[in-house]
Amino acid sequence: MTVQHKQQDRAAANHDSSVKSAYPLCFLVDEDFSVRQDLARELRRHNVDVIEFSNSDRLMDMVDEQAPDIVFIEVNRTAPHKCVRALLALKECGYAGTVQLFGLSDARSLESFNTIGADCALTMLPPLAKPIEFATVHRIIQDRKLAGPEAPPNGTSLDVALVRNMVQFVYQPKLELKTRIIVGAELMVRVAHPEHGLLTPDQFMKGTDEDTLLKLSRLALIAALESSIHFFKPGGVALQFSINISASNLLRLPMKELVQMHRPEHKDWPGLLLEVPSHQVANNLQSLKTRMHDLRQFGVSIAIDNFGLRPFPLNVLNELPSAEIKIDRTLVNGCATNSNNANTCKTIVQMAHNFGCKAVGVGISTEADLQWPTEFGCDMGQGFLVGKPINRQQMDALIANFKSRAA
Repeated sequence: MTVQHKQQDRAAANHDSSVKSAYPLCFLVDEDFSVRQDLARELRRHNVDVIEFSNSDRLMDMVDEQAPDIVFIEVNRTAPHKCVRALLALKECGYAGTVQLFGLSDARSLESFNTIGADCALTMLPPLAKPIEFATVHRIIQDRKLAGPEAPPNGTSLDVALVRNMVQFVYQPKLELKTRIIVGAELMVRVAHPEHGLLTPDQFMKGTDEDTLLKLSRLALIAALESSIHFFKPGGVALQFSINISASNLLRLPMKELVQMHRPEHKDWPGLLLEVPSHQVANNLQSLKTRMHDLRQFGVSIAIDNFGLRPFPLNVLNELPSAEIKIDRTLVNGCATNSNNANTCKTIVQMAHNFGCKAVGVGISTEADLQWPTEFGCDMGQGFLVGKPINRQQMDALIANFKSRAA
């Protein structure tokens, strides 16, 4: 396939508003962790999603899979060949977005690298000296129209979205770290706004009452079970889907009846995961023990979410059999540079295994975030580096891609 054809295919995919995220995506390549973090924070302040890279080794695969709107690449004065390699990788995969070079090199050297990018048929912005001023970041975002949408005026409420059938679910893939195979996905809620595109929960969940959240939990449960049927069809794969649910909604919904009605009728079904915040698990232990005892026979398991944010009584892990412990993103992020985070994550992984649970690293957004949990023996990972939330058609394509690679 030619570069031109790749660009046309990507443009056609992005034209479909039903699969395009409401937020633009930026890849940021810089070996300097602190500089990278500051720049990423400023981009995120303007509602730009950012995936960080310490080097360009995985850039081509990621660009081909996720099609960022802009790529920031550092020109390293001591290793300039890395910048050239990144530009060639972008050319190879037919990247159709924008490239912003920056570095400590002199202006003439930066311009020469920009020329290489232009020769690769890439859209190059004028190179910038490090450190990049935040005002310059703001100007780039405005000039390239990269700012993500603000919450709509008098934001669309979840209650209205449910009544008008505007609620959709997307899938965030879950990667088995040892084999690098997609083994499941977490369903995440979005609202398809006719003017503002796909809205994220921070734009429509504020002020939502308990009864509306109960309706959403019921809808998410049914969507997850029906997704299991879709992906478990002949020739499909046995993905395990999960949903976020509060302990109170888990206890209020007629879970057994809903699962019996909508689950796949197949002995090899991998089951459904209910992700409950760790403090709610601890505070509702006895009620959850009773409810999960009934649900386990129908293939439903519990995962303890946001683990590590607060103290957690270990007796809960003895009394309530759990399938997964999901390590909170605030601990996973920065494991490579923060020894306290690294030691905490390692301890949680060992503890999970001691209690017969799988450990999941959440919020993996950099290569280092992916490397360290793998070295600790963490079982699975989730995050923007593993995969952004995608719709069913994109999930189908992702699974087909994995199957073809395996073949």
